[in-house]
Amino acid sequence: MRRMVARSRILVVEDEPRLAEILRLYLERDGHAVTVVGDGTAALAAFAAEPVDLVVLDLMLPGLSGEAVLAAIRDRGDTPVLIASAKRSDLERISGLRMGADDYLAKPFNPHELTARVAAILRRSRGDAATPEGPTVAPADVNAEPLSFGGGRLVVDPASRRFTLTTDIGDPGRPVEGHLTPGEIGLLAALARRPGAVLTRDQLLEAVTRRPDEVFDRVIDVHVANLRRKLGDDAARPWLIETIPQTGYRLVAAPDAAA
Repeated sequence: MRRMVARSRILVVEDEPRLAEILRLYLERDGHAVTVVGDGTAALAAFAAEPVDLVVLDLMLPGLSGEAVLAAIRDRGDTPVLIASAKRSDLERISGLRMGADDYLAKPFNPHELTARVAAILRRSRGDAATPEGPTVAPADVNAEPLSFGGGRLVVDPASRRFTLTTDIGDPGRPVEGHLTPGEIGLLAALARRPGAVLTRDQLLEAVTRRPDEVFDRVIDVHVANLRRKLGDDAARPWLIETIPQTGYRLVAAPDAAA
């Protein structure tokens, strides 16, 4: 029996009418409310018109590119984005993830695969428990009290995926605020559960994707690079996440003890 996920509002940005209609049918069959648009300008108008829970985004669009749409969405917040594109190379997929996409699916794909990826992203975004289909971020992580690192230098709220970082750059002592994607908070939570331990890329993939075997092996490196950029961590002299060559990563700064 099909496992239904909670009803969500999904924006599909796809300029090929037949594929767009197929995606609409499959997503509506899973109980979602779906809006379909065929170009980047219409995508941003639809995104601004009403809140959505997830965007399925083609990159090769007429007029405004998918990359420009993704950048605009990220400027406005942390709505999950699944790229579904004919751009297939690892470099192109890495670029999409670096820009802030939560997942990347290369065309051609089976519509069942896309709906499964959508369900997984929505579960991670909401903090739902792991299912028989595969692991997600555990509720104990997303419902926990905020995590603090470096004597309060970094505070992360797993529930909202917001962070506050105090740096020595710019205005010393003035906190910088931002957000983490579901994959980034899943990765940080996995490292925080075992501070000081070296976790392999395969172990970390378990925390950020539904089925690790479906994801190319650079995705963890991309998530770590994004975390470092957002959280002021230097790979050469890390205060938060250390790279272990040919193996994986470990958390340098153990979570501060709860007060």
